[in-house]
Amino acid sequence: LWSLVAGLDANGVAGGYSHLLTGYIGSATFLRTVIRLVGLLRERRGSLVYVCDPVLGDHGKLYVPEELVEIYKEEVVPLASLLTPNQFECELLTGVKVEDEAAAVRAVNALHER
Repeated sequence: LWSLVAGLDANGVAGGYSHLLTGYIGSATFLRTVIRLVGLLRERRGSLVYVCDPVLGDHGKLYVPEELVEIYKEEVVPLASLLTPNQFECELLTGVKVEDEAAAVRAVNALHER
């Protein structure tokens, strides 16, 4: 991925991107490259809308290595302009068990505080 990004940047087109959308990412190295990409695109353009679907799992089961949960919590969530987690992912990212509407509001507020 970074070779592609470097090529775009070398040709002066990296600043042309206004939005970035990510979904399933299955490795820590790829996720950290995406984090670098967000930084570069924001540096080149001055702003970037980063829409992140943090595909981690569902119904109590992870689809990705467990180490990705912390990377999302600590590094990706603060970078995202918009997050689209499901209930399980929201609980993982916030530590809030979403069992009712009030808990959902607490979880969303916890995401906003990051």
